[in-house]
Amino acid sequence: MQKTLGRPLSTDWVSTSTAAYELGISRSHLLNLKSDGTFKLGRHCRDVRRTNAMRATYKWNLPLLQKVLDKGPEIR
Repeated sequence: MQKTLGRPLSTDWVSTSTAAYELGISRSHLLNLKSDGTFKLGRHCRDVRRTNAMRATYKWNLPLLQKVLDKGPEIR
C-alpha cells in the first residue's frame, strides 16, 4: 500500500527559475514584482524555506501570475 500525502501536490506551483522562464522575465524582475506588491505573498507566491533557513525559497502559482501580467498595469 502506498502512503499518500495529506494534500495533493499541484503542478501550478513552480520554482522561481521555472516561473521566470515560463513568464519570459528574469528571476530578479520576478522578485521585484513581488517586492513592489504586484504579486502578493500567500496568493501568488509562498515561502517554502526550511524552518531555520535564513534565505527565503519561493514557489509561484503560475496561472495566477499569468493572469496578473495579462491584465497589464493599472491606469490611474
